[in-house]
Amino acid sequence: MRKFFFGNRILFLVTLLLILPVLLTVYMIHIIKNSELSLLEHQKAELNQAAYLLDQNLTVSLDDYLTEHGLTNKTPQEKTVTLGSFVDSKINDVKREYPNVHLGLYYAPLDVFFDGTGRFDVNFSLRRKKAFEETMTRRTSLVQNLGPEEGGIVEIYRPFTRNGKVEGVIRSAEYLSEVGFYGKRRHIEMIAYSTIAIVVLTGFGGAIYIFRDLVLQVRFIKQGLKTLEEDLSQTMPPAQGELGEIVEGINGFARRIAELNLYTETMLAVIDEAIVVVNAGGEVVLANNLARELFALPEGYKGHVFNELFSKTSPLIDCLQRTLKEEKAFRDLMLNWGNGQKNSRQLLLSILPLKTASGQLLGAVINCRDLTERMRLEEKVRRQERLAALGKLVTGVAHEIRNPLTSISCYIQHWLQNNRPNAQALATIQREIARLDYIVEQLLYFTKPAEARLVQRDLNVLIRELTEFFQEMHHGKYNLLLDLSTDLPPVWMDAEQMERVVVNIIFNAIQAMPEGGTISITTAYLPDRQQVAMTIADTGCGIPKENLAHLFDPFYSTRPKGTGLGLAIAYEIVQAHGGQIEVESEVGKGTRFTVYLRA
Repeated sequence: MRKFFFGNRILFLVTLLLILPVLLTVYMIHIIKNSELSLLEHQKAELNQAAYLLDQNLTVSLDDYLTEHGLTNKTPQEKTVTLGSFVDSKINDVKREYPNVHLGLYYAPLDVFFDGTGRFDVNFSLRRKKAFEETMTRRTSLVQNLGPEEGGIVEIYRPFTRNGKVEGVIRSAEYLSEVGFYGKRRHIEMIAYSTIAIVVLTGFGGAIYIFRDLVLQVRFIKQGLKTLEEDLSQTMPPAQGELGEIVEGINGFARRIAELNLYTETMLAVIDEAIVVVNAGGEVVLANNLARELFALPEGYKGHVFNELFSKTSPLIDCLQRTLKEEKAFRDLMLNWGNGQKNSRQLLLSILPLKTASGQLLGAVINCRDLTERMRLEEKVRRQERLAALGKLVTGVAHEIRNPLTSISCYIQHWLQNNRPNAQALATIQREIARLDYIVEQLLYFTKPAEARLVQRDLNVLIRELTEFFQEMHHGKYNLLLDLSTDLPPVWMDAEQMERVVVNIIFNAIQAMPEGGTISITTAYLPDRQQVAMTIADTGCGIPKENLAHLFDPFYSTRPKGTGLGLAIAYEIVQAHGGQIEVESEVGKGTRFTVYLRA
């Protein structure tokens, strides 16, 4: 009885309300159909008999009848009247025996239909004309059964054949409405529908009871769900039957959700990032401890719109509004957050739309990381690095300047001893002074490079202009290969400073190939990074791996007469452009410099 409490009772009700009426309906329709077929067969037999009787009464050929009465050369109208009187008399004789049958004869040579009414004009439809022609062509009887929309007609078309020739068609028809066919069928239908109605009404009483019981059970579950919505720790009271199984499932599901919420709250509490979740209406539904502390959220923050909780001047509000309206994601935004505190904090902010699997917007997630202390430590490290670089720079400057000064000092002492300078001494002093001037100029450019005036320029045009000058200066010794992308977008750059970068890299490539070689320059667009890559490769001696880390350090050079400032200046220029410069090298195979610039 326990299993019959809910599901089986509904199954029984469905069987009673649906299956039995359907079976009864099918049975009644079967009876109606059989009755209709039986009546139609009876009607067809009667029509066939009437058509046969008319065929037997017309013992002569109509063509011979016209010839015998001297009507061969008469007008069609005269032929029709004479022949119609003869045929109508035969039709009326048969009608006295079959009063409900509509008889007629279609005579093809005159294209006239005789129906016993004495009317000899066009008294047949195109449908009948088509049936006449089909019967004469096939030379066999044709049966048509037209539905209620045509008046419920049963027709038989019998070919009228004399002397081996089809002269016309005998039509016999009966209207079903005249013989009470539809009345009988309606009577049977009323019996069927009454039986079905009795079964439905019988089941309706049981349905009211079961549905009332179902409504009470649904109310019980609804009240229990409302209780669980307020407090997942509470459980629904047990119930009997299948409802008890549903209650047990809901209580188990509530326990799992409570455990999951506990896991989530514990996980969010230990995360060192502030997380805030808002729904599609902008109401805050979740915030971990760090978020409540960072954004100074009150105790009853849940259910409040974020506009009421955050400062009106905060850029966070504008970004969050765009995320909820346009479903736009913001990643890794640097935000200076004061929030009424004495010391502002540097925050790394990301706002992502929260969607269902079908793409419906549920809300947004704010992920915020406090980088204040990290940035302080990085600034401290950079300060130490700058001091170390400054010490290395001073050492390099002292070393580079001391050698020319020593040479100049020696030659001046020589003049003082001999009381006169010579031409070789003057030339050496002038060369050393020029070297000092070049070092000072490079040093000044390195320590304080000119401000980059960035405009959109075609990098390919700049490379072609520089390589044309290079080919004129070093024609024959170096092989220059260009592979420049045709769909390269304009690049943000200072053409004069970028020219200095390319010249410094090419100059290093030439010095790495004293006996000649190949320099390849390629450009390409990187759509995923929205950058343009320029690669300059040579086939020179290459750079050892231990030297690559110091390649861009000032005054670091592996050549005896190198100052070590060319690549350092190139590195500073690329950094000022917001780009990157990378180097790959293998001893004995060559070096490859790649410069990345913003498109």
